[in-house]
Amino acid sequence: MKKLIMLAAAPTVLAVAACGPDSAVEERGDALEERADAVEDYGDDQAAALEERADEAATDAREDALNARAERIDDIGDDRADALNERADEME
Repeated sequence: MKKLIMLAAAPTVLAVAACGPDSAVEERGDALEERADAVEDYGDDQAAALEERADEAATDAREDALNARAERIDDIGDDRADALNERADEME
């Protein structure tokens, strides 16, 4: 969902970026946005790996536990990425 929003906002971001060189603060904001993307991707990857393990779990209880852990990891990554993006937005 977040990636869809980012894609929809891309033309606006590109138009703003074409206005001139970024200040040092804007550059740090851009770096934070890149880090936010990396954090979110990492959380997504870790959650996906746990979900794969859950699919192969020997018991339903173990599958449920792994899926719950995957959900928590995904949420943590999303929350951290949101916080980084908020800080980046404040710099723009």
